[in-house]
Amino acid sequence: MSMADRIRDLVKRHPKKRQQIADELFISVDCLGNYINGRRSPNASMVCQMALYFHVSTDYILCISPPEECGADSGAEQEQNLLHLFRGMSPSQQEFFLHSGYGIVNYKNDKNKNSN
Repeated sequence: MSMADRIRDLVKRHPKKRQQIADELFISVDCLGNYINGRRSPNASMVCQMALYFHVSTDYILCISPPEECGADSGAEQEQNLLHLFRGMSPSQQEFFLHSGYGIVNYKNDKNKNSN
């Protein structure tokens, strides 16, 4: 898998449209398209920006390490999906979501303590 393939995959899995992604990375949609198609390679600064934006390692984007070592495995994909879901919620929905998640974690921890 090439750097272009990895960038293409990250953009494809992202819930926002290419124009929004490009705007948030402060590049043109044409520039993003060039990265996706392998006509251009992002510079070091852009690789860092993309890694932060897509929540993967720079090693993943640069094809230095396999996906499973760089936060691009199925667990990380689930985390990405949760993050995108969370970002699409209203503030009150986010608060409810977090409160529910804490309740689940605390219930599991309390149950484990009681069984010991």
